[in-house]
Amino acid sequence: MATVEALRGRSFEVRPWVETITVEEYAVRHLAVDGTGFGAGRMDYLPAFFELLGMMSPGTDLADFYARDENAPPSPLYDPVGGEVLIPDQLFPLDDYQSLVLVGELTKALSHQHHPSLVEALVAAEGREVDRSAAHRALLEGEAILVQTLYIESLSPEQRALIADQARLAAEVEDSVERPVPSLEEVPRLLMETTRFATRAGAALVIDLYRQGGFTALDQALDRPPETTEQVLHPDRYKVLEPAVELDPFGLVVSGYLVVDEGTWGELRWRGLLAHHSDPVSAARAAEGWGGDRYQLLWAPASGKLAFAVRLAADSFVDESEVNAAVRDLVRSGMDVGASRVVDTATEWEGADYAMISWDVGVITWVVASDTEVGRQIAAQLGVNLA
Repeated sequence: MATVEALRGRSFEVRPWVETITVEEYAVRHLAVDGTGFGAGRMDYLPAFFELLGMMSPGTDLADFYARDENAPPSPLYDPVGGEVLIPDQLFPLDDYQSLVLVGELTKALSHQHHPSLVEALVAAEGREVDRSAAHRALLEGEAILVQTLYIESLSPEQRALIADQARLAAEVEDSVERPVPSLEEVPRLLMETTRFATRAGAALVIDLYRQGGFTALDQALDRPPETTEQVLHPDRYKVLEPAVELDPFGLVVSGYLVVDEGTWGELRWRGLLAHHSDPVSAARAAEGWGGDRYQLLWAPASGKLAFAVRLAADSFVDESEVNAAVRDLVRSGMDVGASRVVDTATEWEGADYAMISWDVGVITWVVASDTEVGRQIAAQLGVNLA
């Protein structure tokens, strides 16, 4: 704790509670804390979503992907809900690598004390405002990685080498565990992008802030955190606090279907969505034009059918063109649809799956569904004329 206070330049307001837990408890607590917006709690309808968009073969057990977290080697963990630092009892005494992990988790506890509203908003938003939640989580993860980096730099070359050896050993132990985890080719790119985002993009943003203004700049960011994943992915847009375009929410009603997810999809998810059937560079370029969106995901528990509707506002006409083209490629490449037909400003595909995209002034509306009639019903509710 003293090391974290010295590196971060601020003190704990109260001593954080530290609790030892068993390995069995760790698996449950870790999965609950490590939210990504596409968590294991959505396993009832998530496979149908990925299969509809051609991102996963039917029968692929997506639960095996989450088994990696459930069976991951235990490490210190900060639980923002309980405000506790959890340490699996089997780790004692902590080696140098686990001490490095603990530095990061204590940094999160310290940030929670100084910015409680940020962390509590993140916890409250998890599962609803996923784009904003992902942006906040990235900032906090990035801060933890920055302090860990400063900690490593404070050590001797011998200690650094020891940590590197212990980290490699921990990775080898994890890789040696036999479990039917899907290969990277079998995992939807959207899932991979959202899982990696907080540590990769968060670290890049925080280190950029630190290089330009030290902890003063980081403290200002924690007081005024990024509100979208777009701001995290593009620090220049965060510096000017580029706002998202506000779009009216739409309340879709379809008999037998439940609205299981809704809110802002965000640039991060658009990037992952478009990248699965395209190259990452082209997908990122198309997603960069994101200006704002609203979406709803509907699922019929009785039949297992699913529908997804999203309305997107891009930054410019050129950006709209790129997104429009990328979505059409996704439909043709990933979905089981037939030839398209054009009705006014809309294009519709009907096959085993259904898709529709409409491009009006400043707004793109996209609908996909397992059932054609449901897809057309949703398009009508969104004001798209397909007569």
